[in-house]
Amino acid sequence: MNPTTNNAPLPPDFLTLGLDIGIASVGWAVLSERHIVDIGVRCFDKAETAKEGESLNLNRRQARLMRRRLYRRSWRLTKLGRLLKQRGLIDSAAFFKHQPPATVSTWQLRVEGLDRQLSAQEWARVIYHLCKHRGFHWASKAEEVLAEGDAKGEGGRVKKGLADTAAKMAAKDYRTAAEMVLAEFPHAQRNKRGEYDKALSRVLLDQEFSLLFEQQRRLGNPWANAEFEQRIRGDGDRKSGLFWNQKPALAGSDLLKMLGQCTFEKSEFRAPKASFTAERHVWLTRLNNLRVVVDGASRPLTQNERILALLLPYQTDQLKYKTLKAALVKAGHIPDSARFGGLAYPSEAQKETGKTKDPEDQPLVRLP
Repeated sequence: MNPTTNNAPLPPDFLTLGLDIGIASVGWAVLSERHIVDIGVRCFDKAETAKEGESLNLNRRQARLMRRRLYRRSWRLTKLGRLLKQRGLIDSAAFFKHQPPATVSTWQLRVEGLDRQLSAQEWARVIYHLCKHRGFHWASKAEEVLAEGDAKGEGGRVKKGLADTAAKMAAKDYRTAAEMVLAEFPHAQRNKRGEYDKALSRVLLDQEFSLLFEQQRRLGNPWANAEFEQRIRGDGDRKSGLFWNQKPALAGSDLLKMLGQCTFEKSEFRAPKASFTAERHVWLTRLNNLRVVVDGASRPLTQNERILALLLPYQTDQLKYKTLKAALVKAGHIPDSARFGGLAYPSEAQKETGKTKDPEDQPLVRLP
C-alpha cells in the first residue's frame, strides 16, 4: 500500500512486498521504486493425499469419530445391562461379556419369540441383540435426500440396500426382519465391509421390537410389560428409550461454546457461513472485486451496473459470468466483446483446436 497521499516521489528506501499465497506455494516479490529487488517462490507439499486429493487429517478424524461411536455404544449397552439385571432377567450386568456359548442363535430366538414364551435369559439376549445391532437410521431428511443423488457413493449404496431388504419383506410377507434375514441369508446375517445387501433400517427393527413385546405379553412373559417396553423403545418419538438413544445435536449453550467471537464486534458471535447475511457478504465482496475489460482497459463495475447485477444471484441456482455479461450487454452497459478480469480466455490458436471451454460458463457465485 502506498502510504503517501499525494504524487510526491517515494523515498529511495521504500520497498513493496507482494505475496501470492496458494495451497502448495507462496510466491513473493520485493520491488523498489525503479526495479525488482528480489523475486522467488517457495513450494511445499499439499496437505492432501496425491491419489484421492483427500485431507491428510481425514484418517485421524475418521478414527476419532469411530472411537466416539464405539464409546457411546458401549455406554448405552452398559446401561442396558444394568437395567436387565435390575429387572431380574440376568444375574450380572456383565453377563453379555462372559456369557457361555449358546446352542440357539439369537437370530433364531428372535423368530421363536413370535410363537413361544422366551425364558428370562433368552428374552434378555433378544433385547440386548436388538439394542446392540439396531440398524441404520438417517441423521436427517436432508442426508437421506442427498443419498438419492449419489448412487455410486456410500450413502447411495446404503439407501439401495435398505430399499432391497424392505422389498424382500413386502414381497414374501415376512413378519419381522429376523424372519426375513434367516430365510434370505441363512449362512451370513451380517454385511461384510463395503456391502449393504443385508442393510436393515432402525425403523424396521423397531417394528420387530414392538411385535416381540406384544407377542411375549400375550404368551405370558412377566418381563414384557408396557412400562418395561417404554424404557427400551421409548415413547414412540424415535428419540427416547435405550433402543433409540443417541447423543443429541449441539444446541443452546453447548452450541454457543463452539462459536468464536467476531473480530470487529467483540461482544458478538461470528455469523454462520450458511446464512443469508454471510452469503450476501460473499456476493457483495465478489461484486466489488469484479473487473470488466473493455478495449484492453480494466475497470470496476459502475453504480448502475452493480444495481443491475445485485439481484441476479437470487433469481437462479447459481449466477454464471455469461449470465451477468448477457444482462449487462442487453442493458447497453458493455459491448459483447467485453471480458471479465481473472478469467483465462483461450487464444485464437487454442480455439481452432475445438477443445477449449468457455471461461464465462463457470459460476461467479452461488447462494443456496
